[in-house]
Formats: sequence, structure tokens, C-alpha cells
Amino acid sequence: MNFILKEESRILLIAVLFGMVWTIGCTSVKEKNNILVLKGATLYNGTGSNAVENSIIVIKNDQIDCVGSDEDCNPPQDATVKDISGKYITPGLIDAHVHFFQTGFFDSRPDAMDLRDTYPMGEVIAYQQQHPQRYYDAYVCSGITGVYDVGGMSWSVPMQISAEKNPQAPHVAAAGPLITPVSGAPFDLPSDKVLVPLNSKESGIQTVQYLSALGATGIKFWQLDADNEDYMERVEAAAQEIEKQGNKMIAHATTLKQAKAALQNGTKLLVHSVQDREIDQEFIDLAKREGTLYNPTLIVGSGYMLAYRAAAGIAPLTVEDPNGCIDPKTNKLLATASQFSDHPTFTKGFKERLKSFDPDSDRVSSTNMKNLKKVYQAGIPIVVGTDAGNPGTLHGISIYEEMEWMQEAGIPPHDLIVMATKNGAMAMERLDDFGTLEQDKLANLIILEEDPAVDISNMRSISHTMIKGEMKKVGGY
Repeated sequence: MNFILKEESRILLIAVLFGMVWTIGCTSVKEKNNILVLKGATLYNGTGSNAVENSIIVIKNDQIDCVGSDEDCNPPQDATVKDISGKYITPGLIDAHVHFFQTGFFDSRPDAMDLRDTYPMGEVIAYQQQHPQRYYDAYVCSGITGVYDVGGMSWSVPMQISAEKNPQAPHVAAAGPLITPVSGAPFDLPSDKVLVPLNSKESGIQTVQYLSALGATGIKFWQLDADNEDYMERVEAAAQEIEKQGNKMIAHATTLKQAKAALQNGTKLLVHSVQDREIDQEFIDLAKREGTLYNPTLIVGSGYMLAYRAAAGIAPLTVEDPNGCIDPKTNKLLATASQFSDHPTFTKGFKERLKSFDPDSDRVSSTNMKNLKKVYQAGIPIVVGTDAGNPGTLHGISIYEEMEWMQEAGIPPHDLIVMATKNGAMAMERLDDFGTLEQDKLANLIILEEDPAVDISNMRSISHTMIKGEMKKVGGY
């Protein structure tokens, strides 16, 4: 790993979580030796193996002590036993693509719609930095026990440690600022930036060294000027420094040419679909050679359209949130979106385009769906990531719709469980700690009322999330 977490996290978690009151609903189990047994559920352990019916999980402090069938586990007599027969258990979900500096609306993306007169950028970003708990709560409420911030300001990187200490937070991996051919962005601040221009080989090497020393899990490139030989020489120099630092390269590359250029330079995580054309055998061979993870982010593009429609007063941005996971501030942003209906962004032609947008049939492009299916059939590992924080893609609950569209592309729900758990932990470089339900791993899991391997939409039937050994009944504000 690239930051001091593998060893430090164990020390921190023991110090913070030892002796904690663990609850299901309001039932304390502390008085019984901090050993909890969940029995009777159908269990999917995240490895892709067959379901274990009538399973047993023995949880001691924050870790899984035993998991399997009656024959595998012999719980101690002084353990607290909870019979959850008829339920389903999977590892906690991982959203492998989020952005903590973004709110889910345009106040944090003035490049898409400039609202800085109403929401000054400095105030928006300061609030994002100072109040991550509302998003932590939204993620845990949605069954997400790990998130990967693959692009943000430098303050996102220390969240990896602070979130680890916080029993109410998911585990966090973060890449920090992005290397890019773009000069300047309206969401950057004079004191901190999201986008760092790659102006020379030296600047790229220095940025990689800084972010690696800061503890960034991965170095992300936002777009590649693949037709510019001089620029790609700078990318190559930075990529060599990434390898030297023992870090990994991440790429936002949405065209086939960009994606191939990223793979040729050793990219280990592609954080978007190839969108301009269908992938070919060369792409597949390169991805397999590099052991690259593919994150399709199917819904984020049309999320912008949904947010624009809300801001234009055409249709409210409605989301399915029966457990109340969305925080009040975000709900207020969405509820008051139409106050910007007279914004100069909404030209007559743009409004007509927004009115003709069909939230159902236009939600995901056919090219993205075809490429996801081809990647899956080629055996390239896939992760689930939403790009949460972008307008129309909300922190937490967006993972359900993302998985449902991945299923619509032709991925069986049983395999999606692995993509949303084990593979996400691989992307975060935390598979030794969580992502599957196995002995000695952290007790991160979710309990469902319905079978997710029959239909991935059954992930919405979540009743409880266990994070770092503490069980929480879902239900937000």
C-alpha cells in the first residue's frame, strides 16, 4: 500500500473499537464478551463461491473469527447469538469512484454551470472539507463500507487516516489532485487545486513524488492528450516515477485512443467507460497485460442531464431513498434547484434538448453498455464506482442504480456482488483487510431482506450495515 495503513490501521482500530458497544438496532451485546454470532442467513462471501445457506458468522471485537456452515464454526457458549434466518448477507459494498469535494449539484462544478454568485466556491469547498460525516453517514446507510476518492484536493488524502479512526465512517482511499493537460479549472482555489497541469517532465515527476509522500493511494491522470507526442513523453516520465515510488497509475480516459495510451503507460485502474467506440482486441490484451481494473461509471453522464432538468425547472431530481440516507443539506440543494431556471446556461436550444431527454431510455449509452459486456466476457476485472459527487449522482444511494444498469448490460447479479465488494477492495488496496467475508478480516457486512444474487436491485432491501464490527440499523435523517 502507498500510505501507512496496513499496520497502522490495525493499531488504530483496536484502540478505537476495543470495548465498543455493538448493537443490532438497540440491543447491546457488549456484556457477552464482545462476541456476536449471526446465524441462519444465506451468505455470499464475496469471493464468487456458491452461497452458504444457514450460515454462521462469528464476530469477535471488530474481526471475523469464523465464517461458514454449522460444521465450520463452533461459537463459544458465552456469545450473543442473533438468528437472522431468511435474510441474506454480503460483504459491505465498495464505491470505487467518488469525489468528496463535490456535492451532487452544480455548486461544486462551476465549469458545468456557474453558480458562484449564489454559492461562493471557497465556502462550498471549505464546507466539504469540514463536514464529511454527512457523506460518511450516507454511505454506511446505503451499505457502503469503503469508498475510493479518485480525485480531489490535497485535503482528501488525510481522510484515509481520519476515517479509519472514525467508527461511523467507511474506509477511505484517496488519490488527491489529478495530473492533466488542462490549465486551470473554476473549481480550483488559489490555496488548493484539483487539477495540476503537466507542463513538463520535471513538474510531473515532482507531483508524483509529492502525492506519494503525502500518502495518496494512486496517481490519477485526468484526460490524456494522446495525439501530442511531447505531452505523452511527459506522461511516460510521470508513469515511470509512479512505478519508482511503488504507487499505481489511475486514468480518466474516455476514448479508445486515450484508454490505450493509458494502458501502454501501465494504468492499473480505468475509472470510466470507453465511450466513443467499441473496444477492440488490442485494448483487451493491454488491459489483461497490466492487470487493469475497469470502472464503467454508467450513470454519471446522464446524471448531469437530470440535474440540469431540475435546475431548469423542467422536472425535479427525484431519487429513491426509502431509508433516508441523503443528508438535509443535499436534499435542500435539490429541492431548491429550480431557483436557477433563468440562468444563462439555459438557452432556448438547451432547454429543448433537456425536455426531449428521456430519463429512462437515455440514461446509459449503448456504447458504454456494449463495452462493459465485452470487458466482462474478456475476463477483465470490473469494479463498481458511481463518480458520486458529480451533479445528479449523489453520495451513497447512487450505487444501487449503477449496479442495476450493470446488470442490464448483461452482468449476472452473482458476479456483480464480487465486483461491488472484493474487486472494490482490490482497487482500494485493502483486500487483505476487507472486501470478502473471511476469517481475520474486518467485520464489514450488510444484511438484506431479499436475495441479491437473484436480482441486484435487491441490494435496496438492506436492513443493517456492520462497519468495523459495529452493527447499524439503516435509516438516516
